[in-house]
Amino acid sequence: MNCFKCEGKLIEKKVNYMVDLESTIIIIKEVPARVCTQCGEQYFDDETSENIEIIVNKLKDLSTEVTIINYKENVA
Repeated sequence: MNCFKCEGKLIEKKVNYMVDLESTIIIIKEVPARVCTQCGEQYFDDETSENIEIIVNKLKDLSTEVTIINYKENVA
């Protein structure tokens, strides 16, 4: 599979995913992704995207400014 942006080669890699909400920043570490070796664009499969959404929805109302969690430990 090639990158949709630049046609570069995609490799499997673990990345950090960050969401900047109004009241908090959520960083999810070690998220499985396909990453372009040329431009760095990141692609997530459907299951991973759904898991990210579930994690963010659980954490978005926390009273902390920054939350850092590990993906693997928070996927049911």
